[in-house]
Amino acid sequence: DKLAGTIAFFSLNALFIYYSFWVLLMPFVDEGHLLHNYFPNYQYAIKVPVVIMIVGLTVILTFLGTIMVESRQ
Repeated sequence: DKLAGTIAFFSLNALFIYYSFWVLLMPFVDEGHLLHNYFPNYQYAIKVPVVIMIVGLTVILTFLGTIMVESRQ
C-alpha cells in the first residue's frame, strides 16, 4: 500500500506540474518554439478536464443511485 501510494503521489504531482506549465506558461511562449512539440493544442487544456469531470461525476452519481435503490429493498 505504501509503494502504491508513493507511486500515485509522484505521478499526480508530475501530472499537476505538466498541466500547470501547459496552461499557465505556454501561452506566453512563441508559437515556433521547440517546447510546443511537447504539449497538445491549447484548446484541449479546457476540454480534457471537463470531460474527465463529467465522466467522474457520472460514475459517482450512478454508484450512489444504485446504492440508494438497493437500500430501499
